[in-house]
Amino acid sequence: MRLEEIDSRLKELPQGTLTYKTINGKKQPYIQRTIQGKSQSVYVKLEGREKILLEFQERKSLEEEKKRLLKYYETLKDILKENPYLDAQVGCGYQDFRDFACGQQFYVDKTHFITQWLRSREKVTLITRPRRFGKTTLLSTVENFLDPACAGHPEYFEKLKVWKSEQSRKCYGTIPTVSVSFGSCKGMNYAQAVRGMISGLFNMYEIHNELLKSEILDAEDKEAYRSMREKLWHRENNNIEMAIPELCRLLYKHYGTKPVILLDEYDTPLLEAYTDGYWDEMIGTCRQMFHSAFKENNYYSRAIITGVTRVSKNSLFSDLNNIKVATVTCDEYSDCFGFTEQEVKDALMCQSVDQMQEVKKMYDGFIFGSHKDIYNPWSICNYLIDGELLSYWTNTSSNKLVGDIIRKHPMRSKHEIEQLMAGEVVHKEINENITFQYLDGDENSLWSLLLAVGYIKADNVKKKGEITECDVSVTNQEVMGMFRSQIREMVKNGDSVYRDFVYALMNHKTELLSEILTEVAYTSMSYFDTGKGPAERTPENFYHGLVLGLIVSLRDQYRIVSNRESGMGRYDIAMYPLQKDLDAFILEFKVMNEKKEKEIEDTARNALLQIEEKAYETDLLAAGIPREKIYKLGIAFVGKNALVMEQQ
Repeated sequence: MRLEEIDSRLKELPQGTLTYKTINGKKQPYIQRTIQGKSQSVYVKLEGREKILLEFQERKSLEEEKKRLLKYYETLKDILKENPYLDAQVGCGYQDFRDFACGQQFYVDKTHFITQWLRSREKVTLITRPRRFGKTTLLSTVENFLDPACAGHPEYFEKLKVWKSEQSRKCYGTIPTVSVSFGSCKGMNYAQAVRGMISGLFNMYEIHNELLKSEILDAEDKEAYRSMREKLWHRENNNIEMAIPELCRLLYKHYGTKPVILLDEYDTPLLEAYTDGYWDEMIGTCRQMFHSAFKENNYYSRAIITGVTRVSKNSLFSDLNNIKVATVTCDEYSDCFGFTEQEVKDALMCQSVDQMQEVKKMYDGFIFGSHKDIYNPWSICNYLIDGELLSYWTNTSSNKLVGDIIRKHPMRSKHEIEQLMAGEVVHKEINENITFQYLDGDENSLWSLLLAVGYIKADNVKKKGEITECDVSVTNQEVMGMFRSQIREMVKNGDSVYRDFVYALMNHKTELLSEILTEVAYTSMSYFDTGKGPAERTPENFYHGLVLGLIVSLRDQYRIVSNRESGMGRYDIAMYPLQKDLDAFILEFKVMNEKKEKEIEDTARNALLQIEEKAYETDLLAAGIPREKIYKLGIAFVGKNALVMEQQ
């Protein structure tokens, strides 16, 4: 230990205080010591002076280091008093509380959730958080704290926050739990996915094989347990909706206490079903199962459900009037999932990592309710292991779903998403219910999904019934990298469209640009985008957003500006080169006015004329870009047909 090394070296160095006395007009060094209660001054002779001075300099440096270390260790002591396992070895991929118990691994204490939840009165609590925010671990913690089958190890909790509450301590090991995860409910088709669901239900039964030894359950009860477990073992899907309520009944009879239901990743089956095309079958199965487990079940006391998204009540929970929902914009349990900034600071200190500013820049930014500066635990733990500031989030079905939905959405959404990618804030009104049936065309569900999966954060939140009015922006630097990789593909059928458009633009091939824009319009432009719907979905906005989406990846070469004043008006898009050898571009979009223009070529020429008359190049010239390097594009369109005309 460094303190021991310092103390050992200090014993070897000269004792006393180095002072100076002025003799014959010169300062002479003396060592001041106290020997047997008397102060003595010893002159430092010239021949040993250099060595003595260096040793006293070393002593001063070591004493200052010791003081800093003692203060540091005192701080660590205070931190570990509140969060006792921050100095343990960091691991990733562990989700069972017993893997962390008593400092076996790095663990951030979130057990105050148990106390908060026990004090609440909600029958069913649905908590939504992005992936990898500790939902599974927290439910495992609740199970290990409450379930009598897990009791007998109070030392697991004695240092944690939950143990400070007398009311919570009284509940330790007294309430049976029915714990199931639908995280394995994945597959290319409905049959595969249901087998994954049944596997989770089988594991739920296996945990409670103590029922077979029960002296309270009769032979029929034990046979009911064996029969259901056997069906689940053989992956039979008939009557699986009764698996949860039947186990609740048996546990209630055995313990005399109604169990708590813990359902993790409830929406994984639905996300997978929507993505892979078997939504109708899966929503029917889930609706029936949840109705049996939470509505018709008289043998459970309370339930906690966790997932990423808040599926519309009409889709899934229409029968439940007793459900409390805590989404990312709610204050309930807002600091119970993810790491707070103070927890990250404490963790870095306990792990001897001095990179808080860099970590904050990369990973900070999530907002849950009124709690800002929340961090993704998965990223922080991986960083503590690897020591590299990388993007550690991996692709999941929800991320794939985001990319799919963005590609299908109206251009207004795509234009706003482009603003987010530029680091801007967008004001939105969002209903956090996600209606999967209408996800392809429902703008609200897109924004709800982006918020739920953690791509965007909501600030300045105002609740108006089911509507959440807020300012949204991309969560942090890590998320921005993933977000941009998704957006690059949002308006194209494969990489070829993107590559061809960039190639045609940079090489001034207007005919190819016209073909690409027309092709994309015919494949993705809806009735509402042609000008027969709301103003924000006019053809001009469609093409404006389309082009922004296609050129967004050129941000490392261009500063791309949209709707900015220059000269005597506002241009649609301007591209300011970041390198001297690149051309600059001004793009103006114009819909054909059939009363004034006979051909689409007239419209394109009028767009170019507007660029000249309004002197849109003024800002680019002021930025030092030579006039001969500025290219103007007039983009004309009628219906789904586009024409690009260029002028230098």
